[in-house]
Amino acid sequence: MRKRTALTACALALSVSPLLGGCASNTGSGSADAEKGGAPAESSQPAADAEGEEGAESQQEAQAKPKVDYKDGTYTGEGKGAHGTVSVTLTVADGVITVDEVMADAETEGIGGKEAAEDGTFKAQIEAAQGSNIDGVTGATLTSGGVSKAVDAALAQAK
Repeated sequence: MRKRTALTACALALSVSPLLGGCASNTGSGSADAEKGGAPAESSQPAADAEGEEGAESQQEAQAKPKVDYKDGTYTGEGKGAHGTVSVTLTVADGVITVDEVMADAETEGIGGKEAAEDGTFKAQIEAAQGSNIDGVTGATLTSGGVSKAVDAALAQAK
């Protein structure tokens, strides 16, 4: 019985591995080039390295440039956390969002949401996203959602 179970597990692993390879990212292939009428890349590795360096520069440029046309000013929004109101105060200058303050005082200490507000985790995520599309904090789902809603509320005032 053990031998049969082991063989079944091996057969399953071997049959699934080609499927997982098909799910891999297509960063170095020429499919995008082929769609544009260009030739596919000869080697995916050098193309991926060059593309990675260019992508990093593009991301830095994108963060430096305004992403959305908001009115300049300072705005405060509120959202509902796990145990109360979460507020975010942010400033928009030349379309770039910077976070002045994230307040989550009513949230439970030691779970992550309150600490993420105090240590700058939420601030960094909002500024990196230049909006409310943040990753949030594991274990603090409601607080993270409240922060996201607060950013939405603040940015709604800036439109």
